[in-house]
Amino acid sequence: MFSNVSARWRRRLRVAVVVWAVLLVAVAFAASRATVREQVDAAGARELLDAAIGEAAGVFTGAAVLAVGPLSWEACDVTPVRAGLSLERTLQVSGATVANVEALAERFALRVLTNEPDGASWSGTTGDFIGVRVTAPVGEPPGGRWSEPVEVQAVSGCRPLEGPIGSFTPDPPAGATADWAYGSVDCPGGETLSSWTEPVEAQPLRVHETTGGCA
Repeated sequence: MFSNVSARWRRRLRVAVVVWAVLLVAVAFAASRATVREQVDAAGARELLDAAIGEAAGVFTGAAVLAVGPLSWEACDVTPVRAGLSLERTLQVSGATVANVEALAERFALRVLTNEPDGASWSGTTGDFIGVRVTAPVGEPPGGRWSEPVEVQAVSGCRPLEGPIGSFTPDPPAGATADWAYGSVDCPGGETLSSWTEPVEAQPLRVHETTGGCA
């Protein structure tokens, strides 16, 4: 194609192509950096995530037994050159009513995802970009109260890792095993919900000890 072009001009063309490629990469990186700067980092997302769980707990307190799971996270990439974390926490509700779940769905503007024989679920996103998902047994149970636990999950999505996210675990109760995990969230009214749990197959959490609640 360039056989009739001098060696000098071929070198200039190659340099121009390389410079153009570098410019495109720089522009793309600058755009991604702007997006990252606008995001709440992982530490801030942890506060928003826990606030969502605390608010959800307030919908159920007084009508059910609540247990909050430990904060969990996994590494992710915000951009090809920017590390991040995706955070998640679960609230398990035993003895929840249909009215509780309907109130929660309304509060977070959740949409129905499934309504199948083996369960029902709702999902939505808060104004702070925290994902909220509710999973409950299907249908209206006798008396309007489920005998099986309802699960509320909050997830942050991948957030930039700018510093420690903070995770405190007190000394475990007497008789605790290595499988016990601690979870705690503050409530909108200043109360605290704290639990010692462990994951099991039959339901999200086996509750060993849970205290407090959100009014």
